[in-house]
Amino acid sequence: MKLPGISVLLLIILILIIMQSIGGFLQIQDYRKAVRRMHQLGNVGMGQKRGRFLDGHVAIIACDSEGIITGAEVMDGIGILSRFHKKETLMGEPLVGNSIYTFLDIAAGLDKKEWKRLQGYFRAFEALEVRLTDRELTREQEAYMETKRGKKGKKLR
Repeated sequence: MKLPGISVLLLIILILIIMQSIGGFLQIQDYRKAVRRMHQLGNVGMGQKRGRFLDGHVAIIACDSEGIITGAEVMDGIGILSRFHKKETLMGEPLVGNSIYTFLDIAAGLDKKEWKRLQGYFRAFEALEVRLTDRELTREQEAYMETKRGKKGKKLR
C-alpha cells in the first residue's frame, strides 16, 4: 500500500506532535521532582530566562533562613531533551555556601547584556530575597510579575 505524499507529511507531523507531548510531560515530571528536592533544602526561589534556541534556562535555588545557598539546580539545553542538573558555580563563584545577597550585589554591577544572559538565576535570587525579607516588590519587579501571571494572579510569597 502506497501513501500519497500529503499523507506521509501528515503522518510525520502527527508523530512529531506526539513526541513533543511526551517530552513536555517528562519535563513537567522532572520539574516537579527538582522542586521537591530543593524544598527539602530550605526556602526555594525560581527564575527563568527564555531563549530562542540554546540560551534559555530555568533555575531553582534553595537557601536557609539566613540567605545562605544550600542547593541549586538548573535546566538548560535543547527543548525536550533538557533535564535539571546540579549547578555548582555561577560566574566563577561557588553557589552552595555563598549568600544570595552576594550574587544580588554582583548582579547590580553587571552590564545589561550580561545580566540578561543570567537573568533566570537573578530572578531566583530576587524571589528568595522577597521571601526572606518579606519586603514589597519594586515597581519594575511587580510589572514583570504582572506580565507573567496577569493582573488577578497570586502574589509572590
